[in-house]
Amino acid sequence: MTDVTDLLARIIAFRNISAGSNLPMLDWIEEVARPYGMTARRFPDPTGQKASLLLTLGPEVPGGVLFSGHTDVVPCEGQAWSADPWTARVENGRLIGRGSSDMQGFLACCLAALPALAAKKLTRPIHFAFSYDEEVGCTGVWDMAKWIGASGMKPRLAVIGEPTEMHVANAHKGGLIGWCKVKGVPGHSSQPDKYVNAVMIAAEVIAEINRIRDDMRDGPHYAAATPPWSTIQVNQIRGGLHGNIVAEDCEFFWEMRITPGSPPDSDLAVLERMKAFARTLEPAMKRISPEAGIEFIVQARIPPLNPVSDPAILREMLDLTGTQQPLTKSGGTEAGIFTLQGIPALVIGPGDNSQPHQPDEYVEIAMLERCIAFLDRLGDSCTA
Repeated sequence: MTDVTDLLARIIAFRNISAGSNLPMLDWIEEVARPYGMTARRFPDPTGQKASLLLTLGPEVPGGVLFSGHTDVVPCEGQAWSADPWTARVENGRLIGRGSSDMQGFLACCLAALPALAAKKLTRPIHFAFSYDEEVGCTGVWDMAKWIGASGMKPRLAVIGEPTEMHVANAHKGGLIGWCKVKGVPGHSSQPDKYVNAVMIAAEVIAEINRIRDDMRDGPHYAAATPPWSTIQVNQIRGGLHGNIVAEDCEFFWEMRITPGSPPDSDLAVLERMKAFARTLEPAMKRISPEAGIEFIVQARIPPLNPVSDPAILREMLDLTGTQQPLTKSGGTEAGIFTLQGIPALVIGPGDNSQPHQPDEYVEIAMLERCIAFLDRLGDSCTA
């Protein structure tokens, strides 16, 4: 194994799923970075069990570049892995393991590039920004991104290392995700009109969401996205206790994805339409019991990534990666969160976009080496 594969194998072994603590991984990353004189800052979550980590190399002045990645991965339960997903293995030029593509391969590349980056005569900083809880809605990066944007050493560019096969992606949809919880009134199913059936009410709200989904096809389009319109759907639902009891509770998970370039707060307008429909159902529910009702809970809001406005930055990244035209990613990333802080962002990382969250997830070792070379060349821009 080369240095980068050794590093990636160590990272995978932390088993850093979103439900657990990432602090042991951060302790190890800081240990790896310490000999190079990097300044470390942590941004803990409210429980103190997770944190985002910002490592800074070079002078703390405006400009420079930021390399960003998330430390968490999705679980492996229920997937048909051919071997232990937490023990990296190399087969046919590929490193296989959970997170190898999404996106711990990029973290390993950052650490592998560190010796060469630290040897440069930097006049502007290079930052590593490693977040938590990206996989549950990009919720962990916000405090760190806001601090960086207001710190007085705002980078000229953030590179988010999600898998793009080292091509440049300059746009993706945004997202708004959450739960709808319906509180009904239970009773014997032989007399349903005396009670409030939470499952049936939830079904009416879901039907409205399906109508919104149809209407979105006629809304704003972004030709490079797939599909080119915004979407909304329901992916989880649970409720009811027994077949002959009117359901007292029901909840379902909804998610929407909004095209780049849509009017500001388009996602919130859709949420308001959902809430407005729910309000038309509540009077009949509350006539039976004032405790009955419908509640919407937003779990996370992921801003879209709009194309970078500076053509020089885009041209620079296309040249460095050998990309002919920028791509549009199908899934969301933390990039839009950095752009909200006034930091231009692009998505460039090793790995095939078909691999994230899959059994036997892999990354091509040659792709990792390409990424390290890219990081090193981009680091040269911080020496002039």
